[in-house]
Amino acid sequence: METQTTMAMAAAELRGTGFVALVNRAFKQPQQILEKENTIESVICYHFSTMSVVNHTWKRETFRSVLLHLYSEGCYTLLKSPDFIEVLANMSAFGKMMVRSVDSWEKESFVAEDQLRSFIKHCFTNYDVPQFMENAFGGENKVHMLWYIQLGRGDSVQKLSGFPVEFTKRMAHEFRNIKRALTIPRAIRMAQALGFDATNERAELIAWSTLSESFDNEVFRTELVKFFAVAEGDMRLDLFQITIDYLFYMKAENDAFTMKGRTWDVLYVQALGWHRDMLKKKAAESNNQWKPAAIGNFCIEEDETRFVITQLTSSEALYDEGEEMEHCVADYVYECSVGESAIFSVRKFTAGDTIYETLATIEVLPDEKEVIQAKAKYNDMISQEAHDVIVKWAKQEGLSLQYDCYMPEPVPLPRAQERVVQLPQRQGQRYEPYQNAGFNNQAGDRQIGYIIIAIIKILWLVAKCSQMH
Repeated sequence: METQTTMAMAAAELRGTGFVALVNRAFKQPQQILEKENTIESVICYHFSTMSVVNHTWKRETFRSVLLHLYSEGCYTLLKSPDFIEVLANMSAFGKMMVRSVDSWEKESFVAEDQLRSFIKHCFTNYDVPQFMENAFGGENKVHMLWYIQLGRGDSVQKLSGFPVEFTKRMAHEFRNIKRALTIPRAIRMAQALGFDATNERAELIAWSTLSESFDNEVFRTELVKFFAVAEGDMRLDLFQITIDYLFYMKAENDAFTMKGRTWDVLYVQALGWHRDMLKKKAAESNNQWKPAAIGNFCIEEDETRFVITQLTSSEALYDEGEEMEHCVADYVYECSVGESAIFSVRKFTAGDTIYETLATIEVLPDEKEVIQAKAKYNDMISQEAHDVIVKWAKQEGLSLQYDCYMPEPVPLPRAQERVVQLPQRQGQRYEPYQNAGFNNQAGDRQIGYIIIAIIKILWLVAKCSQMH
């Protein structure tokens, strides 16, 4: 009912514009440069204006016949869509290659998309064509439209005009049997991968990668498809895409580069290293530096060890910190550059070592004088060692600590039957800000005292009962 109501409204609007008269006026107009606007008349006039009134006039005649026949069949919703009208104009450019007359088509559905699909098949197919190929008429690639027509008249995929990939019979078979809603280039890559014995999952991965974006340097692209179709390993799209970019870079650097003897496990590690280097190089080229926050650095020496807390004041420094610690501190460039945040690195230098160990990355809110984050590698909780250094630095700079940090599990109490009761050193589950650090846990001491008194009372009662018996 809703569809019929929509169609009735569309029909009334088209009648209101005098659709037949509109089409005839546009057909007779001289060829000129026009721009499309948001009206049906403007869209129709624009497409007529792209068709010569001198050469190939049959295109204009076909387009008029298509519009008028679909109107007579009541395809009002279809004719109200600028995108669908563009499809009809593209179809008309191949008017001489239609296998049936426009006027012999009859509407069988009230759905505009189904009407358009049926009309394309009616005009161009004697044989089945993959449904994804119908999308060709909605694009600008006339070669893809020609492929649809050639397949519709029974030509082999291997003989399509200007086909960019050398297909085997199996690849051609896979291409015709693709049921997914893919673009034509992606369908080509998927069929190619399946022809090289890829699983459906691997073939889709290849199809959705940038290998489908172009057919330039096709010999090398085919080599990559063949390699990845059967390469062993678990491939995610993000890692796969980085690896593809890396391989094209290597090929550009050395034309003799091939995939012979390579494995996925080694390749993606090499690709990640290359990707990091490229990002670092890019960051260095556009290095952003900013004025440090008014919070001092810190240095303390303990035995053979020196601890340093230093502020990071450039995008390159943040990138290096993030790469070292495997977290996303490099994303804080904007916050640091406008003074909303300040990032510090906690580093440990041991005597005799030439490099330092990064213990933690710290985020401070300069205006609030608050340390709101302190993260170890992989965003893990920082160590007690790192926390102790931060506490001393915070005292020096007047900062409050607003992050979570957990200490080791408490030492368990001794069993009751043991003769000597040895009290554990003070332990806690959570560090408090430095103002509370160092105070004794008096409540815990009292509780242990109560336990000792209770044990003494029990032993006294047992002894008294023994005397009574």
